[in-house]
Amino acid sequence: MHVHVELPEELDVEEYRQRNARGEIPDHTPYGLHHLGDEGDVVTFRRPARGLTDWAARKVRNQLDGYEAVTALSSARQRRGADAIFCMDERTGLPAAFTARRPVVTGVAWLERPDQLAGTHRRSAEGGLSRAAGIFTQSPAMVPILREHWDVDPERVHAVRLGIDPEFYPEQPLDGRDPGGATITSVGDDRGRDHTTLVSAVNRVRQQGLPAWLELATTLHVDLPPEAGVLHARRMNAAMRGLYERSSLVAIALRPNPQGSGLTVALEALASGRPVVATDNPGMDTYVDHGRTGLLVPPGDPEAMAEAIGGLLADPERAAEMGRAGRKDVEARFTSAHMAADLRDIIRGVV
Repeated sequence: MHVHVELPEELDVEEYRQRNARGEIPDHTPYGLHHLGDEGDVVTFRRPARGLTDWAARKVRNQLDGYEAVTALSSARQRRGADAIFCMDERTGLPAAFTARRPVVTGVAWLERPDQLAGTHRRSAEGGLSRAAGIFTQSPAMVPILREHWDVDPERVHAVRLGIDPEFYPEQPLDGRDPGGATITSVGDDRGRDHTTLVSAVNRVRQQGLPAWLELATTLHVDLPPEAGVLHARRMNAAMRGLYERSSLVAIALRPNPQGSGLTVALEALASGRPVVATDNPGMDTYVDHGRTGLLVPPGDPEAMAEAIGGLLADPERAAEMGRAGRKDVEARFTSAHMAADLRDIIRGVV
């Protein structure tokens, strides 16, 4: 089987491999998709557009809610010989479904219910979803939305486990933490983040007399008092490993959403041997086992989050046990190779 992977326009697989070789980013290819070839299948990646095509692609993408229509049209030659086209999310997948002559398997990462979208966007999404041979999501909560609200044939919708590179995020020794305090780490830039609740929770923990310190990596605007922590207003890449090493736990506060916001950070934390305190959004419990690898709390509830954080800081042995269990879970179920195996089954099914 020959699978042709169409990455978002900003991703150049060769540049990605070079950055991985320098230790800057995880996996040898974006999302670890080279693992699609672990059983001998041929995997090729779309080469990025150049020159005038690249300029036009960026202009059109900005007018189409991020959908990459120009690149999809210009990719016909690169698709020759492929048995299936694979796209990680709808930005590339839905345009490919309109233009490819081979079966298209696409992920869905950002779509909401149809009644929450403007008419043109809704109709375009409906058309692309109806043409895709296979559709997958890494948040189980999106499966009923796709089947019931978007009226997609249930047999074409699949839940796929998210996976990460456990070698890039190794289990960190607990002696890397500051002995004079407890560092709480968090990271995230997407619209599902609720950093306001997180900061409020950390402040409540500090008011209880625990020496909590928040290291928050985000480009979003956050009011974080300097005495309560530090804001890293940039993408951390490999530096995240240092944050996880310094942390006692990782906290992820989220607005209610079904798209799976925060799942990647949760797995990175568990791989690093750190317990997770996270908002109990639909699908999060697939990755964070409440009471065993972390604690799940209601959305928008700083008191509940503060109680969970404070409880783990006051019981470091329990926190360490959760971290060890989380690492085992990632190795056994949530690597990029596991994710690729799920995806490979879907692709083979449509071929």
